[in-house]
Formats: sequence, C-alpha cells, structure tokens
Amino acid sequence: MADTHLIIGNVTIESFIGFTVATLAIIVLSWLCYKVVYIGLERVSGRSAARWTARFAGYIIFGIGLYYIDLTILGFDISATFASLGILSIALAFASQQIIANPLAGLLIAVNRTIALDDWIELGNEPETGIAQVRDMTFTRTVLKDRDGRVFILPNATLLASKIINYSRSGYIEISLTITLPADFLFEQARDTILSVLAIHPKILPNINTENKAGIPGLSLFTRQHELHLQKISPEHFASRVLLSGLAPLGNNISIRFWIDDITHREDIVSDVLHEIGQRLGLMGKS
Repeated sequence: MADTHLIIGNVTIESFIGFTVATLAIIVLSWLCYKVVYIGLERVSGRSAARWTARFAGYIIFGIGLYYIDLTILGFDISATFASLGILSIALAFASQQIIANPLAGLLIAVNRTIALDDWIELGNEPETGIAQVRDMTFTRTVLKDRDGRVFILPNATLLASKIINYSRSGYIEISLTITLPADFLFEQARDTILSVLAIHPKILPNINTENKAGIPGLSLFTRQHELHLQKISPEHFASRVLLSGLAPLGNNISIRFWIDDITHREDIVSDVLHEIGQRLGLMGKS
C-alpha cells in the first residue's frame, strides 16, 4: 500500500517540514555570517569590498548548510530535493510576490551596476527622493539618504521600476538658469558681464582643478574615470553660454548655461553665481 504520508515523489510530510525548518535556520545562519564578516572587514577594506566578501561568505555557509540538511533529511535524493524546494517555492510565491520580486530586482541591479554604494542619484518618478546618496544595498532593499538627512528605504523592485538619474556616473552636469533684465539693458553688456563671472568661478568647468580627484572619499569609479578623461575633452564642450531666450516690453529673458561636477552643492553654486551676477549688473540692492 502506498505511503499516505507521501506528498510528492518520495517526500513525506515529516521530511518536508524538517527540510523547511532546517532551510530557514540555514538562511538565518548565513545572514549572521554575512553581518559578522561585513562588520569585521568594513573598517579595513571599505564598505563595498566588505559587503561583497560578506555576501560570498554567506553564500558559502548557505550552500554547505543546504548540502548537509539535504544529505541528512532527504538522503541526497535529487528528485526529493527538487520536489521539496518546489513545494517551498510555491508556498513562498503564494505568501508574497515581493519575496521573489525584490531579490530578483536586487540581483539585476547588482549585475547591471545601475547604481553603486555612495553614488548620488535621483529618482525621476514616484517616489520622488530628490538628490540622495546610496548608503546601503541588499538583495531586498536599497537605502538612500538625501542632503536634508532624510532616509529612504526602497524595495528593490520599486527602485528597478523607477527612472534613475545617476549623477556619480555622469561625472558632471549642465546647469540652466533664467534671469530677466530690464528692457533697456544692453544684451551684449549683460552677456559679457555674466561670462566674466562664470569664467573665474572655481566650481564651474572648465576652471575646476581635476588633479588628485581620485583621492576624494566617496568618489565613484565612474566619476574618477570621467575626471581622468576630462582634460582630453575639448574645452569648448564645457564652455559657458549666455543666450537671449525671450523678449518682452518690461524685460528680456536671459538663459545662462554652465557645467559643474559637484552635484551635492548645486544650490550653493547657483546661489553664488546669481548673487555675483546680480551685484555686477546692479540688479540687487547694495549691501
């Protein structure tokens, strides 16, 4: 008579329960191994190297543990192993789709290297985080911290579905400003004055000194590569521009465009530029 305790193939209910409990215990043990290795190596080798080493150690523990519980509980029966894992996967899939979606999204992010630790990024759609730095990455969620100190904990599936602007990878961005001049103000005079302000600002390309940039903490590999090749790019690529963008009886619109490489201080640079332009053109009250 067939064994009524069999549920799939040679897997009994008792074996499946024991295999499931042991698998969950191994997962917890591998996670503890990951944390211990990461904490031990973080101060010595840096966050990124420590994290990948810790993940590798965790996978080793999980693989060895899974082998032994398979050998002990299921007798290293391949069909029984796949049957148990299949049942467990189906149960998890019904329990929560996010359990599968988030690790898969985290794996895709890691393989594609969409973002990396310490990168400065911005999400182009919901949730709008503004400019934020990647502070932590796991297979299920990513932690961002913006310049106001707010911390965003995003599921990887949400992050993967978002439009990501990676400022650290681009290395430098173009800033566009618009000011309004009185209608009787000569455009040529305003343009020459504004260009003279931009030409001497230490935070505006191509004035920036790119030497020793690789030693700055938190500067990503992509940014370093851009900085190393910056001098090979034609200076005209980063030339500041002042354009007449609109005419009106009460004032003319002037478009100002220039390049920077420090996205974290974009507002400060813009404020400095506008203040100096306003002072030189007499558009601000005298201090």
